[in-house]
Amino acid sequence: MNLGHQALWLALMIGNSRWHWGAFAGDSAGLIPQGDRWLGSWHTAPLSESQVQSLRRQHFAPSAWPSIDPLIVLPTALQAWATPWPDFPELWLASVVKAPLPWLADYSALRRVTLDEVPLHNTYPTLGVDRALALVGAGDVWGWPVLVVDCGTALTFTAGVDQRLIGGAILLGLRSQLRALHAHTDQLPNLELDLDQWPQRWATDTAEAIASGILHTQLAGIRDFITAWRTDWPTGAVVLTGGDGAAIYAAITKQTPELDRWINLDPDLGFWGLRVCRQSLPKPL
Repeated sequence: MNLGHQALWLALMIGNSRWHWGAFAGDSAGLIPQGDRWLGSWHTAPLSESQVQSLRRQHFAPSAWPSIDPLIVLPTALQAWATPWPDFPELWLASVVKAPLPWLADYSALRRVTLDEVPLHNTYPTLGVDRALALVGAGDVWGWPVLVVDCGTALTFTAGVDQRLIGGAILLGLRSQLRALHAHTDQLPNLELDLDQWPQRWATDTAEAIASGILHTQLAGIRDFITAWRTDWPTGAVVLTGGDGAAIYAAITKQTPELDRWINLDPDLGFWGLRVCRQSLPKPL
């Protein structure tokens, strides 16, 4: 493949606790039948204004990132980018946090995507743009009908058919539940979550009892929503995503092996949603 025919563009999903970055190689010569080539994703803690300005001055190029965080690992395909880096790569942005938006507002190649621009019907004004993009991305890649289970700061269920929102649910994610128990009680400890070591259901000390209660009830809740979804839409897809998605996927398919044939894991749904938007919305000037 000749990378000289491709125009790089970036995607940024600003979440409550992490910033999620992605890169695509747009096919300017019409050589890629399926559209843009995915270069990969990377993730950062929330950035400061000075860090954002530093990235802007360096055009978000691969060489700019070590000064932000030397532990950031950029996708191999991005590190190997041989075509001259654009002075102002397109940046397609969706955010559930307002504070950082002014830092990028005057970036000439910025295209902020808002809820009303996402090609999804039957939405409501307070629906998070991240949920809408994940649903549209899941429908585009995995097909409709689809249920998206986003395992992040919040655990969200978002269901849709034919680019139309059916509805969903929201509750605290795993780490948010741990923090809430510590914050709203006098003596319960503040635990660090270890998803590589799932606790026994019947715990014999307080720390393990907290982990058991949160982890096992969250799995039970996810199973219940999936069962309800498959009752209504027997051929509908189920896709897990989010920071804890891989661990939840491994645990739930281990506990309930028959679910493995129905559940998919895709950490990049929001980026697929931004790609859908870029195919239909006006590009930055």
